[in-house]
Amino acid sequence: MNRRDLIHIGVRADGGENRWYLASSEMARREVQLPHRRAWNVPMSKNGPSLRLPVEPSWRKARNASDLLVPIRKQKNRHGSVFGPIIGILTVKRNRSASFRGNKANFKAIIQAGKRLGHTVVVFTPEGIRSSERMECWVYTGKGATAWKRVVLPLPSVVYNRVPDRAAESLPEVTRVKKWLSEQNIPLFNPRFFDKAEIHEWLRSDRETAKYLPATESLRKEAQIGQMLRRHQLLYVKPADGKAGDGIIQIRAEGKGYVVTMQRSGKRTHTQVASRQEAVALAFQGSRGRPYLLQQGIRLAMYRGRQFDLRLLMQKDRQGQWSMTGMGARIADADGITTHVPNGGRIEKADLVLQTVFGKEQAKQLTEQVRRMALVIASTIEGQNRETGHIGEMSMDIGVSGDGTLYFFEANAKPMKFDEPFIRGKSLLRTLHYCEFLTEHSVS
Repeated sequence: MNRRDLIHIGVRADGGENRWYLASSEMARREVQLPHRRAWNVPMSKNGPSLRLPVEPSWRKARNASDLLVPIRKQKNRHGSVFGPIIGILTVKRNRSASFRGNKANFKAIIQAGKRLGHTVVVFTPEGIRSSERMECWVYTGKGATAWKRVVLPLPSVVYNRVPDRAAESLPEVTRVKKWLSEQNIPLFNPRFFDKAEIHEWLRSDRETAKYLPATESLRKEAQIGQMLRRHQLLYVKPADGKAGDGIIQIRAEGKGYVVTMQRSGKRTHTQVASRQEAVALAFQGSRGRPYLLQQGIRLAMYRGRQFDLRLLMQKDRQGQWSMTGMGARIADADGITTHVPNGGRIEKADLVLQTVFGKEQAKQLTEQVRRMALVIASTIEGQNRETGHIGEMSMDIGVSGDGTLYFFEANAKPMKFDEPFIRGKSLLRTLHYCEFLTEHSVS
C-alpha cells in the first residue's frame, strides 16, 4: 500500500468544536462527513460537507491530538473513493476487569496483518456500543504496558465474532448486540458455535454429504449405548458441545471384555470391565449432565504405529467463495483416543503422512477428494444455517481409514489457530479478505 493512501482519523482537541477529521501527507487536515455505517464514501473535494459527531468528554481535554489518531485506508472500488473498513473483533468483558476476554495473541496477529493491508482492526465488547454513531474499543499499539489502548471510533464496517465460549455466547448482552448489528446492516460473520448433533442431522439429510458420516445419534437413554455397541466394536460417546476432545469417552471391545476410556481436563483414565452391561453403565454415568452423541468408531489409518486424522481450515476468500486454506495431520499418542494436541496429539505435515501411508499417487488423489468433500460439507452447513449472520470459516476433522475411505467427524465454527506457519499466515489474510468482501457487498 502506498503511504499516500494512509489516512488518519481522530478528533479535534484544540479547544474548538469537536469533529472527526482526516489528515494525510497529501492534504491538509480537514473535516469531512463520515457516515458511520459500512464503508465510508467520502467526498474528496476540499469543500466536502462535515458532520458533527459526539465524542468522549475526556477527548475535549486532550493535549495532543496526534495521540488520538488511528490509521484508516483510502482506496478506490466500484463505489468510488472509500475510507475503511474498520474491522471489529467482537468478544466479551473479563469479569471484574476493564479488559476483555479472548486470545489476545490471536487478536494481535489479526490487527498486525490488517495494518499491513492498511485496515484498522479493533477489539470491542457489547458494552462498547455507545450509540448508532460510535463505539469504545481497543487498538493495539505495541507499546509495553499500554499496548492495548482504549479509543472511541465510528461503528465497525464489519464484525468478526470471536466470543470465546458457549457460555459467553448465551449472555443477554451478546444476543442483543448481534441483533442490533443486524438491524444496523453491519455484517457479522461466524454468528455462533456449532452444535455437533445439529451438524450431523443437516449432513445426514443431504445425499451428497450423508455418505461421509459414521453412524451417529443423539444420546437420550442408556439402552442406546448397548444397541450401538452390539453393531460396532469401537464406539465414541462425545459431548455435543465439546472442544479439543475434552469429555470424550471411548468404548473398545478387547478380548472377552471392554475397555472404557474417559478423557477430561487433559487426564485420561482406562477402565477394564468384563461385560457389555458394565461398559454401558460406566459410559452412561460419565455422560450425565450435558448433551452427548454416540458415534461409530473408525479404525483409522496408522502412521508409524499411531492413528492419525486430518484437520482442515475452510475459509471464504476475497470473492466470498469457500476455499481450503490448508490441511494438517494430527497424530494420536500411544494410548490416545483422540488426536487433539491439548490431549497428547502432535502435528505433522499432511502430505508427508499421506504419502508415507498410501504412496505418492494415492496421497495426491486423497488430498483432492478431501478438498472436494470439505467444499460440499461447508456449503451444506452454510445452507442449513438459520442464524442471523454469515459463516466465514470453519475447521473440520476428517478421518481416513486404512483402505482410504474418508469420514467426516466434526466441524468447529470458531477454529483455534493452526500452528502450521503456512496455514496460519494464509488464514490471517483470508480473514481480512473476507472482511473486505462483506464490506464491499454491504455498501448500498
